[in-house]
Amino acid sequence: MHGTRNVALGLLAALAVAGPAHAGIEAAGTSAANFLSVGTSPAVLGMGGASLGRNGSFDLISWNPGALGYVNETNLQLSHSAMDDQSAQEWASLGGRFGASQTRWALSALYQNDGSVEGRDAGNIATESFSVGSGAATLQLAQSFGPHVSFGVAGKYVLDNLGPLLRGGGFTFDGGVSMRYGAVGFGFAGQNVGGTMRYGATTYSFPTNYGGGVSYSHAASGLTVACDVNVPGTSYTNVRTGVEWRYRQRVALRAGYRAELSAPADEPLAGPTFGTGLGGHGMWLDYGFVLGGNQGGQHRLAISLRPGDLGWKSGDPFGQNAMPKDFDSKKVVGPPAPSTGDAKPSKR
Repeated sequence: MHGTRNVALGLLAALAVAGPAHAGIEAAGTSAANFLSVGTSPAVLGMGGASLGRNGSFDLISWNPGALGYVNETNLQLSHSAMDDQSAQEWASLGGRFGASQTRWALSALYQNDGSVEGRDAGNIATESFSVGSGAATLQLAQSFGPHVSFGVAGKYVLDNLGPLLRGGGFTFDGGVSMRYGAVGFGFAGQNVGGTMRYGATTYSFPTNYGGGVSYSHAASGLTVACDVNVPGTSYTNVRTGVEWRYRQRVALRAGYRAELSAPADEPLAGPTFGTGLGGHGMWLDYGFVLGGNQGGQHRLAISLRPGDLGWKSGDPFGQNAMPKDFDSKKVVGPPAPSTGDAKPSKR
C-alpha cells in the first residue's frame, strides 16, 4: 500500500511541476463545447472540484469514469445550476450494477441553456431572437477488479446550437482509473479526449483535460480531504482541494478552493467554494456555492435517489399478495359466530 501511495503522490507532484510548463493557455479559444469543462454535481463543486482520488459516490462518475466501479446500487441524480452569466445548466444521470457482476453502467444527459440572443441583419437592424444552448449525452461503463481497482470509459455525443446558421456536433471520450486502499484513494482520468466538433466544414478540438487526485477518509469522524491536479489543453493548470465532514450520513458540510496556476488574480475559475448536504433513507439533497474571481457566485442544487433504500416494494407495493384468496370459516380467527334458533337449549 505504501508503495502505491508513493507512486500516486509522485505522479501528482509531476503533474503539478510539469503543468505550468505545458499549460494550454496559449491554445485558449481554439476548442469548442467548453461547457463540458464546467463540471457537474454540487457535492463535488462544493469541495472545489476535488474528485479524481475519491470513489464510492455516484456524484463522482462524471469526473472520473473509474469511480463508477464502486457504485453498487441503482442511483438517480437530477441537478440544476444557476450560472453567473445568467445561463443555466441541467444534468440528469441514472446508473447502477449489472446484476451481481462487477460491471457497472450509467446514462447521463447534460444541457446548458445560454438564453436568447437578439438577431441582427447586415444593416444592424434587429431581427427575430433565437435561443443558444449546448447538450451532451453520455454512456459510461466501468469494471472493478476486486475491492481496490476499477477502470471506466465514457462516450459522449455533443451538440452545440449557436444560432440558426451555426450548429455543431461531435463525439469524444473519457477514461479513468480509481483505486482504494483502506482510507486512502487515488484516481487518474482523461476527459474529452479525442474526436472533434464539426461546424459545417470547420472543425475544433474538445476541451481536453488530464488529471490525478488523492483523498483520505476517516470513517470514525466522518472527515474526508481531497486534492487534485489538472492539466487542461486550453487553460491554466489548476489545483483543486476540498474537505467534507459528514454526521451519521445525515448531514454534510463542505468547503474547497480552486487555484489556477500562473493565472491573473481575477481568473473567473479560481476561488473558494462551499456546500452542504442533507438526507437519509435513500434520498439526499445537495447545495453548492462557487465563488470565482471577481465574478458573481454560482448556486447549484441536486437531488439524489437510491430506489433500493426508499422502502419501495416492487410488484406488491400494498401487500395484496398477503391477502387470503378465499375465506374458510374454519380458518377464520375471531369471536365465535352467534347461535341460531336450531340450537338445543343447554341442560342445567
